[in-house]
Amino acid sequence: MLVESIGDAECVKRVQRGDADSFEVLVRRHQKATFNLLYRLLGDYEEAAEVAQEVFLSAFKSIHQFRGDANFSTWLYRIAFNHASTRRKSLQLAQQRHVPLDGTELIGDGDAFADPEKTAQERETQQRVQRALNSLHKDDAAIIILRDLRDTPYEEVAQMLEIPVGTVKSRLHRARRALKELLAPQYCLKRKAS
Repeated sequence: MLVESIGDAECVKRVQRGDADSFEVLVRRHQKATFNLLYRLLGDYEEAAEVAQEVFLSAFKSIHQFRGDANFSTWLYRIAFNHASTRRKSLQLAQQRHVPLDGTELIGDGDAFADPEKTAQERETQQRVQRALNSLHKDDAAIIILRDLRDTPYEEVAQMLEIPVGTVKSRLHRARRALKELLAPQYCLKRKAS
């Protein structure tokens, strides 16, 4: 019987002992966050969905390599980041295309009674940010996504990207400045029009 209240570390131990059903608990806990991370990294809903499946398959196959030095989520996000980097290189998404978000929503809690005008403005902002993220260098985009959008602690970002914490902070500063430069013209035009 699956026990939803057990922690990730215990689930991992159970999977390592041959209890594949415990991996299902891990998937349910982390699928939305993993998909959202991949979507932000790739900028394409269908690619993110496909890569998410690959990430969980890879995690399952290599679960015996998980030593518990970091949180399971940190380890999983590292796998996701690696898969997204590989996919992004192979498809050259940053140069080939940007999929509009019309008709696609990030997985999460939605308000069925939200103000349509506010929803449209939020979607427009989300599209602008996604386009700007897509045009950043993949490492810069990853640091912004992990630290600012996922609120991942600096130490975990450093573990995922396999770089020192100081490097995370300096790259984050550089990436934020680059993102601000990309978004500034759009928001200056919007302010002038108001």
